[in-house]
Amino acid sequence: MTIAQRMYEGLKAGGVSFAVYLPDSVLYETEQLLEADAEVSTVVCSREDEGVAIATGAALAGETAVALMEGSGLGLSGLVLARAQSQRTPLLVVFSHVRSHGDRFDYHSAARATGEGICIGLGIPYAVARDEESVANLIQQLMVTAASQKTIVGMAVPGNLRA
Repeated sequence: MTIAQRMYEGLKAGGVSFAVYLPDSVLYETEQLLEADAEVSTVVCSREDEGVAIATGAALAGETAVALMEGSGLGLSGLVLARAQSQRTPLLVVFSHVRSHGDRFDYHSAARATGEGICIGLGIPYAVARDEESVANLIQQLMVTAASQKTIVGMAVPGNLRA
């Protein structure tokens, strides 16, 4: 089973019903699995802040939502993330290119610096996926946290996992 399949499995086990994404090289396969699932409404956005706003609206309307993007997208989404967090929106944000081992390209440096920094600055709890075997359980637990604590939660996916 690939990491993308494990991530998808975790999202389904967590009850995902709505996904919004900006296509990303690390998360591409997971995005395609969500897109192919008739039980999950998917939206492709043109900007990450737009995607977070759409996912926030879906979550506030009762959907179990996830937003997937590159780490730099969290930087573009700071204002809408802050608003969603203050409204106690249950939302999982999965982002790639993090300050971890395995990213092969120096031009991802801005993305690596941004994602986790935004989470820390806005008080958004997050976890870094460490290995393929535990990622499904990690996603499921983060979705439980988002729903039960009515908060945004993040999951950072290092480039070496390529989900």
